[in-house]
Amino acid sequence: MTENQSQVSEQRSAQENLPRLYSKRVIYIFSVMFSTIFGTVILMSNLKQLGEKKARIEVLVFGIIFTIGTAITLNTVELQTNLGIPLNILGGVILNEFFWNRYIGRETEFEKKSWHKPALISALITLPFAAAMIYSL
Repeated sequence: MTENQSQVSEQRSAQENLPRLYSKRVIYIFSVMFSTIFGTVILMSNLKQLGEKKARIEVLVFGIIFTIGTAITLNTVELQTNLGIPLNILGGVILNEFFWNRYIGRETEFEKKSWHKPALISALITLPFAAAMIYSL
């Protein structure tokens, strides 16, 4: 076996041992596009993969409280601007910069998990609500 083949073999072995996680970018985009609760579920999936049960509960509690707080804020503040997107941006940043960095680690290496399945599920959940809002106008 040549030295180059040995290095390739070592890289494959290292990659096989890496956890498969959704990236910070996926968590952020889902939080902004759908809602912070969607980013919460994706981060919880990562924490489940890593065996972080206590962290999963903390992230879930945060996601629920933040989503309820966002809904209350949007219903009580009657401004012409849409506060939903800035609040979802804030939620995504908190999920990544606080919870990810605390429980997964800023420098943790991982194999990126495909975002297609969560995107399909999120769209299937969101579309009926969007349609109901459009047709109720």
